[in-house]
Amino acid sequence: MKSTKTMLALAATAAVLTLAACGDNGASAGGSGGDGGDGEDVNLTFATFSPDQEPAIRQILDVFEEENPGVTVEIQIIPWTDYWSTLQTSTAGGTGPDVAWMLGAKIGQYIDGGVLLPLDDAFAESGLDIEKYPEQLVDLFVDDGTTYALPKDFDTIGLWYNKALFDEAGVAYPTPDWTWDDVIANAQALTKPDGSVYGIGAPMDPQATYYNTIYQAGGEVISEDGTTSGYDSPEAIAGIQFWTDMINTYHVSPTLESFADTESVAQFMSGRLAMLTTGSFYAIRFANDEYASQNFDVTELPGGAQEATIINGIGNVALASTEHPEEAARLAVFLSGEEASQISSETGTVIGSYEGTEQAFIDAFPQFNLQAFLDQADNGVVLPVSRNTDAWASREGEFLTPAWTGEQSVEDAAAGLAGAMNEALAQENQG
Repeated sequence: MKSTKTMLALAATAAVLTLAACGDNGASAGGSGGDGGDGEDVNLTFATFSPDQEPAIRQILDVFEEENPGVTVEIQIIPWTDYWSTLQTSTAGGTGPDVAWMLGAKIGQYIDGGVLLPLDDAFAESGLDIEKYPEQLVDLFVDDGTTYALPKDFDTIGLWYNKALFDEAGVAYPTPDWTWDDVIANAQALTKPDGSVYGIGAPMDPQATYYNTIYQAGGEVISEDGTTSGYDSPEAIAGIQFWTDMINTYHVSPTLESFADTESVAQFMSGRLAMLTTGSFYAIRFANDEYASQNFDVTELPGGAQEATIINGIGNVALASTEHPEEAARLAVFLSGEEASQISSETGTVIGSYEGTEQAFIDAFPQFNLQAFLDQADNGVVLPVSRNTDAWASREGEFLTPAWTGEQSVEDAAAGLAGAMNEALAQENQG
């Protein structure tokens, strides 16, 4: 990780020397000159998949437009369910947005397709400091020494809970020292026999549920060298079993079919679930809902054999098909810069990635213990990825669904998934 930061630092130094030699007649990444020097207005499109973040994004873009006269940016919100297929199709056809959100789990495919612009020069000109970004996320967006995105934020997973349901059941609120056993016992106490309230939600959500418990059990999803699946290890099986038992053994969670009809966050917000493990990125949605704002709170994830939480972040990429590569690259960097991070944090939208802006997120919604998300960061495990993550991650549901429905043992389901994943990784590493 430090090597990546070193390369970017060297690039920044080179850019400064070049600008000095040229007399710096052009605009910097954070300054004016958004018309690219030809006097024509520049219109850019920025694609995202989160309506929750649109207000903060608009504030950030207003600052960018003010600092880059002649450049305007339109927000294009694509639903999550359609985002990646839409981006892939439009990019392949040369009609994609100028700048877009990107995940570490997806970026390898776009780099291989040659459809992303390098951002090293734009970053070097920005004056930003690579050392101010979370080390474990920077490398997600770097390939062979070239930077294609920078993390705009980071998130961890916490245990959200409904205080009203805890009070009604006479159950004490969760604390940071809770264990898996505490979750089970208290979920049982919170579950109503008539099915109107369940103690916890156990959706088949890798980032929010079973990835966390796999690592808490001492397992791994993928080996450090990216060549082998960890799903068939006893530790990974235990991490998955924790969640399937909530449905099939303890009956303290709605079924997988129920989550297919009404997603877990919606059930939580309706008062049907007393607890739900999910990310810091939902704080703004909960704060903007009267019931949730009054009744929800959050604490750190309960620990297994060890403490762990999945940490992830979104990056901003500039598409090579843009008609305005200089402005698009400048925008992509700006969206992950200090000003953008500050706005993201102080609005409570997400935890800004740039060091020094995190506290504003904690202060945004004092009704929630958002400090819990930062307190866990030292135990963060980066969301598991490989060069072609989709080749195996897309099959998790196929193999794990029978375990969630109780039709197959977790051991058998995990073994099948591990086999399919190993085949995908072998093919990936041959290429």
